[in-house]
Amino acid sequence: MERHRRTACGRTGKRRTYADRLIGKVDMPSAPRKKPSVKTVAVKATRGGAQEPGRKSGVRKDVLSSEVLDRAVGLFAQRGFAGTSLKDVADAVGLSRSAIYYYFPSKDALLEELLTGVTVSAARILDNVEKRSDLTPIEKIGVAAHDLVMWVTERRLHFIAIDRSENELPPPILARHREAKRRVLGGMMRLIDEAVAGGEARAVDSRVTAFAIIGMCNWTAWWFVPDGELTAATVADRIADLAMHSVRRARPADAASNDIRSLTAEIRGILGLIDRGAP
Repeated sequence: MERHRRTACGRTGKRRTYADRLIGKVDMPSAPRKKPSVKTVAVKATRGGAQEPGRKSGVRKDVLSSEVLDRAVGLFAQRGFAGTSLKDVADAVGLSRSAIYYYFPSKDALLEELLTGVTVSAARILDNVEKRSDLTPIEKIGVAAHDLVMWVTERRLHFIAIDRSENELPPPILARHREAKRRVLGGMMRLIDEAVAGGEARAVDSRVTAFAIIGMCNWTAWWFVPDGELTAATVADRIADLAMHSVRRARPADAASNDIRSLTAEIRGILGLIDRGAP
């Protein structure tokens, strides 16, 4: 993979970035040149799919679309969007370029699907957590961080591919991507502001804090090892805990007031005993 990356950099004339060096530490899926079973089914789908029962044909197309997208994601993560052609994707899956058009008519269509599964879905996670009435404000921050980490670790290469290709996105897709990112940031800021207003969180800068929490969650795409010592759920739990503790008051305001009143009453009682026992 290192040899391939040098070749790709040589073609574009770009120097290797910090992200390029990190890519070498990410477990990239291999991209076999042939995938007979996929090709066989794809040929059937492109030749006679329209005459098959709708449900069967739809399921087949969904499976193959997912296969094509997964292979494209691996290539985007390695080479970037601009450095990957539809022919590269077709070769990786073992299909002809014309067969690829049956699933994705263009690279932009592939990227649109990738974006929907990454940034847009992350925004929906924040939307859903915001609506929950069974959680306290501080718990919402923890649940949001937990769910984001689980989402990212299940789609590591998808996040890396978007990160590497962000500056190469076509304007309409880039606009959607940035809007989804704003939704994620705005959702996390509102959760933090709610926790501050409710007395559970310190008076922090919600924008800076939201960026920090989201950054913690997203960065797992680069360092998390699926077969490593820690499971995704364990990592998600720990980051959720860090997110909550980064804003949590040492003690909720009203609980602290109750403790002070209780302590004051206890001191008065002791002083009363001392007074009564004094000669």
